[in-house]
Amino acid sequence: MYVEIEKQEAVQEELLKGMDSKNPKIVAACVSAVTLALHEFGSKVVNVKPLIKKMPTLLADRDKTVRDECKAMVIEIYRWIGGALRSQLANLQPVQVTELEAEFDKVGNEKVSPSRYLRSQQQKQAKLIAESGGMEEGDEQYETDAAPEIDPYDLVDPVNILSKLPSDFYEKVEAKKWQERKEAVEAVENLVKAPKLENGDYGDLVRALKKIISKDSNVMVVALAGKCLAGLAGGLKKRFQPYAGACVPALLEKFKEKKQNVVIALREALDAIFISTTVEAIVEDVLEALNNKNPAVKAETAAFLSRAFARCQPTALNKKMLKAYTGALLKTLNEPDPTVRDNSAEALGTLMKLVGEKAIAPFVVEMDNIKKTKIKECYDKAVILTKVEAPKRERPATAPAKTETASAKAGSTAPKPVKKPASAAPVAKRKSVPTVAASKGKAKASKPVEQAMSPEEIDDKASDLFDSETLNSLADSNWKGRLAAVEKYQETVKQLPAGSISAQVLVGILSKKPGLKDTNIQVLKSKLETLKMIADTHKCSTISIDMCINDVIDKLGDAKNGGIAAEVLTTFAEVTKLEHVANAVLDYAFNQKSPKVQQESLLWVSTAIKEFGFQVNAKSVIEVSKKGVAATNPSVRTATISLLGVLYLYMGSSLHMFFENEKPVLRQQINAEFDKYDNMKPPDPIRGLSKSKSASADNLDEMEDGGEKDSEPAFNPQDLFPRIDISNQITEALINELSDKNWKVRNEALTKVQAILNEAKLIHPNIGDLPQALAHRLVDSNGKIAQTAIQICQTLATAMGPQCKQHVRLLFPGILQGFGDSKNWIRAAAVTCINTWGDLCGYKEFFDGEMIGDALKAGSPTLRTELWAWLGDKLNKVAVKSIPKEELMVCIPLLFTNVEDRNADVRKNAQEAVLSFMIHLGYESMCKQTEKLKPGSKTAVMAALDKARPNLPIKPLPKNKQQAPVEPPKAGKAAKPGSATKPVGKVRGSVAGGKTATARKKDDDIDTSPLLVVNNLKHQRVIDEQKLRVLKWNFVQPREEFVELLKDQMSAANVNRSLMANMFHADFRYHLKAIESLTEDLADNSPALILNLDLILKWLTLRFFDTNPSVLLKGLEYLQVVFSMLVENGHTLLEHEASSFIPYLILKVGDPKDAVRNGVRALFKQIAMVYPVSKLFSNIMEGVKSKNARQRTECLEELGSLIEGYGISVCQPSPQAALKEVAKQISDRDNSVRNAALNCVVQAYFIEGERVYKMVGQISDKDFSLLEERIKRASKKGGPPKQARATINPQQMAQPTVVTQAPALSREPSDIEPKSDEETQDITPPVLVKQPTPPRPVSGPFGLDPNLLKQIEGAPVRVMKPQLIEMDLNFLDETAPSPAEKPSIMPINPPKRILPNQSFATRPSISNMISNPRVGQELIIEKTINQIGSPDLRLSNNAILQMDDMLHSGKANQITEFEDQFMIAITLQLKLLHSQNPRDNSDILKTYRALLTVLSTFYDNKILGRRVSRDVLKDILYQLITLLVDTKLESFESSDAYNRVINLQCVRIIEKSDHTNIICALIKLLYDCVSSTCSPRFLDLVMKCLWRVIKIIPTWADEMDYDTILYEIHLFFKDFPSTWWKQKASDTPIRTIKTIVHSMAKIKGNGLMSHLSKISNPNESELQAYLLKLLKTLKLEEVKQIPLKKDLRRPLSRLTHNMLSEIFQKIGSKEATKEGLTQLYDFKVQYPEADIEPYLERSSQFFQEYIEKGLKDIEASRKKTATEAALASSHMPATENDEPIRNTNQASDSKENPNYWMDRLRMWQTKTNTPTSGNSLDNKIQDENLNSHKSPTTTAIDLNTSKDHDFQKALHSAEESTRKVEAIRRRIEMMKATSTDNTGNM
Repeated sequence: MYVEIEKQEAVQEELLKGMDSKNPKIVAACVSAVTLALHEFGSKVVNVKPLIKKMPTLLADRDKTVRDECKAMVIEIYRWIGGALRSQLANLQPVQVTELEAEFDKVGNEKVSPSRYLRSQQQKQAKLIAESGGMEEGDEQYETDAAPEIDPYDLVDPVNILSKLPSDFYEKVEAKKWQERKEAVEAVENLVKAPKLENGDYGDLVRALKKIISKDSNVMVVALAGKCLAGLAGGLKKRFQPYAGACVPALLEKFKEKKQNVVIALREALDAIFISTTVEAIVEDVLEALNNKNPAVKAETAAFLSRAFARCQPTALNKKMLKAYTGALLKTLNEPDPTVRDNSAEALGTLMKLVGEKAIAPFVVEMDNIKKTKIKECYDKAVILTKVEAPKRERPATAPAKTETASAKAGSTAPKPVKKPASAAPVAKRKSVPTVAASKGKAKASKPVEQAMSPEEIDDKASDLFDSETLNSLADSNWKGRLAAVEKYQETVKQLPAGSISAQVLVGILSKKPGLKDTNIQVLKSKLETLKMIADTHKCSTISIDMCINDVIDKLGDAKNGGIAAEVLTTFAEVTKLEHVANAVLDYAFNQKSPKVQQESLLWVSTAIKEFGFQVNAKSVIEVSKKGVAATNPSVRTATISLLGVLYLYMGSSLHMFFENEKPVLRQQINAEFDKYDNMKPPDPIRGLSKSKSASADNLDEMEDGGEKDSEPAFNPQDLFPRIDISNQITEALINELSDKNWKVRNEALTKVQAILNEAKLIHPNIGDLPQALAHRLVDSNGKIAQTAIQICQTLATAMGPQCKQHVRLLFPGILQGFGDSKNWIRAAAVTCINTWGDLCGYKEFFDGEMIGDALKAGSPTLRTELWAWLGDKLNKVAVKSIPKEELMVCIPLLFTNVEDRNADVRKNAQEAVLSFMIHLGYESMCKQTEKLKPGSKTAVMAALDKARPNLPIKPLPKNKQQAPVEPPKAGKAAKPGSATKPVGKVRGSVAGGKTATARKKDDDIDTSPLLVVNNLKHQRVIDEQKLRVLKWNFVQPREEFVELLKDQMSAANVNRSLMANMFHADFRYHLKAIESLTEDLADNSPALILNLDLILKWLTLRFFDTNPSVLLKGLEYLQVVFSMLVENGHTLLEHEASSFIPYLILKVGDPKDAVRNGVRALFKQIAMVYPVSKLFSNIMEGVKSKNARQRTECLEELGSLIEGYGISVCQPSPQAALKEVAKQISDRDNSVRNAALNCVVQAYFIEGERVYKMVGQISDKDFSLLEERIKRASKKGGPPKQARATINPQQMAQPTVVTQAPALSREPSDIEPKSDEETQDITPPVLVKQPTPPRPVSGPFGLDPNLLKQIEGAPVRVMKPQLIEMDLNFLDETAPSPAEKPSIMPINPPKRILPNQSFATRPSISNMISNPRVGQELIIEKTINQIGSPDLRLSNNAILQMDDMLHSGKANQITEFEDQFMIAITLQLKLLHSQNPRDNSDILKTYRALLTVLSTFYDNKILGRRVSRDVLKDILYQLITLLVDTKLESFESSDAYNRVINLQCVRIIEKSDHTNIICALIKLLYDCVSSTCSPRFLDLVMKCLWRVIKIIPTWADEMDYDTILYEIHLFFKDFPSTWWKQKASDTPIRTIKTIVHSMAKIKGNGLMSHLSKISNPNESELQAYLLKLLKTLKLEEVKQIPLKKDLRRPLSRLTHNMLSEIFQKIGSKEATKEGLTQLYDFKVQYPEADIEPYLERSSQFFQEYIEKGLKDIEASRKKTATEAALASSHMPATENDEPIRNTNQASDSKENPNYWMDRLRMWQTKTNTPTSGNSLDNKIQDENLNSHKSPTTTAIDLNTSKDHDFQKALHSAEESTRKVEAIRRRIEMMKATSTDNTGNM
């Protein structure tokens, strides 16, 4: 499996190490494993070379198992590489060789192919199958299946023979005695027998051997030298190329030797050398040898060519090469020597066998049949030894499509083939030469060839077509008769079918006297038009055209018919060739004397070249142009200069050389014309065959596959000039001078070479031994000489032209050394020289033989700096695929090393060169090369690769490979699930019934279904991902399995097939088409998009990892449109959708392009409207951890924006933790990151004030000073706008932002009581904080109707005063019903929320709110809750009062969906109050009182509190405990009362909230306390809350989510293990957590171990170890009994618990101790099962005894006054269970006494289980003792006891008493109604 995921190198390396083990079992296992890998994956994947080296050792092992496994491995290697292995068996024992040979014979020549493939191979195969539409049954496997041919040469280790040469070798080869020379050469012969030679400088050795071959007179020495040369060439193979050019001519010349041993040695040497060169490189030497006077030289040269043609590829022989070789061989075919003739015929036959008969046919047209027959015989006998790369077979268009059962045979995990749309043209990749041959064949077919006819034949055929009158009238002396005859002739020709008659006949008749020399203008015009029509409709050959072309040319000067004559010539050029017509035009024009004809002919040629392209004979045109510029007529000279300008457009500056000898004035005119065309590109041809070629699909294929565009090679202007052979001037004396020890002699020799080159200008590539001598001077120690040598090399390249590439191997390494010279001018000269060589011969040659790699390995930092700079500049300009990837790959390890080089310049230039290499190799290939790097180096290199990746150039998209366009469905035609394809199929069937099978297939492949369909599969996808049925969308780089997963999900969701084809195409332009299609479809198919949103977002995340910026920008634009639609429809982004998209979007916020970053920022603002801001904050916080400085900067800026817009509460996991993380970035080395972090903290400072300094934690003094300075500067500027801070919306922390808000509406009485028309009262609406003015008017779905707004604002807001209903209160005298069982009340269902797909246009308007009060009420609730968190305390208090009234009004069920929002608002307001001083504003205490009251009222309601989330509970508890710890309220007299109320609210929150959420919230709160430096008091209170939870956990056993709680505990243990606490003074927190675990273990027993599912690796968790230890210590029986154990004393309900808490508070108060004891006694009577021991255990012994004594005294007193007590309760006889809690200080039982009604109220509350509540905190003052002048310390406390004396006086007035009586009566009435309903329900 590791091999399959492309880790084969690492696997093989480890297995080879295992083979060296001393344990034979390990060795055998390793050999077996590598044998299996080789068997399954083949020798392409498993390198056999190191295995072959291990063979001798393993076969000689003592262990038989090891020997047997090795034998199996050797046999497997033989299966793959065949006979190449036999040469490696020489080191084995003969017995072993015999055994292996016997096994080899059993294997035979069976064809092997891998049974498994690498992942990359599987992808390629799937792509091939998809593109070809499946293979035929009889087709062979893909090329990847075939076993690669292994050359034995590759398996041999190289040998260094240069160091083994005799020290006196070079002296001996110059010795006069032939025996000494023979001994020296024999020593070399023994050395070169090594099959593979090491790299080195063999120039001197080759030069010495060549000199012996050329000049030695002893044939034995010559033969030995030939054998040595053959051995050298065979040992070096391709690396011998630098020396081949000098050796070939010497060897060919030596064939004049008659001795057979010499000839055989020379043949072997030539054949060995040919491996390192090409037929193109040796063409001049071979042609010269074929022209040699010696027949032996000709014969052997022809024989050598025959052998060479049999071993080369057809691609090496283009048209130019064929013409050169066939021309020379045809000459030698006529030689008198029979050997020469036979060898020439054999060479021609082999050549014909190689390139095909059609390619050779044009060159042998004029040959006699005898010679043709002989060549044909040789053709039949010829055998091509090399494997010709044939084009891949293409499936015929009419072949039936292969069924999908033929899936890809790609191994274990091969992907299924993807069906290609039929609209794309079938593509078959072809090699360059077959393509050329095909295109040439087409061209020949389009140009008709015919035999010339005699005039008699023409007349005979014409008489069959035309009547004699017409034919005779064409020569009529009367022009009218001739005109009528021509018109009739023209009509007859029009009616002839195209091609039915030879054009030669038609043209011949029309050209008869007078023909086109007709003197009448009209007749001549008609004839020219007829001629043009003939050329258009009938196939004209050059023979037909030649019959009339001169006459047409002559008419170019005609003033009337010159235009039509030019059109006729253009038509001739189109049907034949421009070259033929242009040559005829220019030849005729300058062979006659009319200047007008010459002028028009030149102008026509100029125009034709632009229209047809450069398809003329440049040499002939230039020769004519020289005549034209010398003409006496100025018009001709001007036309000629215009023609030269057109030629300059195609030939370039080399055209100057042809006119250097002209007069200065004429050269000036020519240069001025050339200047007009500078920096211009030749226009694309619009006429002729080149046009059709350029537009053909075949040509596009060739361009994409790297083939040649045209069958002919590119035109080279230098080929027009004669070249001079300077080899005879490069004498041996000159070479010796170049190597002289005296620098002056060397300098003079270089000067001589420079003079030779300057004089010759253009030279032949054969320059003798000059390259070897120059190579030494390039690295000369004398800088001047080195510079001169570099300049000579540059001149040499210019003079030699493209043929200079054969000397690159020798000269290029020396020039590269100039890059590392310390002198700038030498480095500059080296760069200029290499650029010249590259421009002339191409840059491919520079990478052969690892020359650049060797220079980088051994070069100095200066050399590497310059070389990387040069590579970075040049490689990106070189055509892709022009340089073999293998050669470039050699440089990659060096590139990666230099990316981290110590030298800054090397590092910088290497990083800049990364892009150039990536253009040629691709991002993926370079990434694979990083796998061998160390982790640290890999990180740096991957950063450089990722930085360069976006700058990759865009590849052009071939038109013939485009997908079928995706047509969006018609508007409003969104298909239903399951119906996306079937109806369409029916329609297709009906429409395509009359079509052919091929057309029907194409129609079927075009998917016309909607792009996205409505379905309900999103929910299933979420479930599948949660249950890990599919991969979770989480990756660093998208792997193939994620892409396949998304494809499968899209297919299941019925996504349009054509859309999917575009979405997952390899070319980015199809991605752009997919995005455009989705954008067009969005307006009409938004419901389907919402239901498939997760798929679209996932696909776009894949595009984030693409390198093309256009796709990214287009995708961001589309996303903005999508999120605008989501905002309009009120859709909330699901967690599943957000988690698979937002993290990857954050990656792009660090993109280097501003457009991308701006697009991401805009998306963040839109996401905040559809996704909870707090969660968005958490995701962006993760982006701050990135290594990309730009990404960190952008994320910090976005965090600051969120804090500014939504308040500090958005910070997650807590403001303190978030700000600590932000503060860490202040010390970042990047300036922009520091500034962003400082600005973010400043935004928090504007909200939290000085507390921010504590929240950021410990930072360095430098960072702290920076922060202080930034805060001071920001404070001076005034901070953020006050309005912006005032619009903090608390709901946005946990819910998506509301885009538009309803206008502020007063609380309507209709929602509480019925309206009354008689009584109305104006009520002032609450004051709202002014919202910031929008920058521009909003239109569209977000706009408001201004007329409606004016109408609403104009009408005064009047609220109806409710009409109070007179109620009958006689029921109060009745006995309260006591049901046997408390009924369960089903809460009223809350109103439905606005649907996700409901647009703003369909949301309720103001009028709709009136008609539908539930919708309006919902908006009012939402608005009111938002106002609770407002910084305006007056507005906040009003909102709190409204919420309190609503909670009391029986409409609490409407708030159930706003619980989180409500608690967040309270938390936000508490935070705002915490940052202010209560002494500065008296409203702060009132707000605290109101908040605590509404919180109490909220939890008094039975149906509220259970939906508050864990994070919100943690925040509210944090604020309440902070308020207890804070010292701000201690200065007030009522601080104790506040503390008691806050304590009670904490207890209520713990008891009434969701049990799992509250436990997790407290554990997280404890975690934050431990992880940060909080006060001991705060930590103690948090633990007390947990202790409270521990006591009541047994009552929550069935309602807890043990998995979630244990996961939170696991996180606590993970970060704070037991070992950590040993260093702490107190370990109470960890013991508290362990106590929670202990309590749960007692409840669940061993079953608790099954609740560790959320812990990823439980075995590594300390929690699991503690649980196991705990369960062992607990008795199993006791554990099992605990949940079933029933105590006689049942746990207290919340109501009784609250009552008991109030009683003990009274007992603890000095003023109400007696009252509290009395109420405690009554409580015990009423609830005898209640256990009050837990309350007494926490008090002192004295207090317990005091309570017991007091209760006994009360009991005694009650017994004495039993009669009075019965009378006191006469209205409702009290029983033990029904006795209400009374106040013993009651003065009377009068109904006008408020205490009486209060007792009755409590009684009804007890019976109906209704929590104590009131309209406001003021209504709760003195609930227990209204007559007392002091405020009692109960749950509701008068917090203004010492301050508000007026309020106390009014409180005890009669009017206040009356108001309270009425309020109590109303409550009792409601309770009775509820009780009656409950009784009825029973």
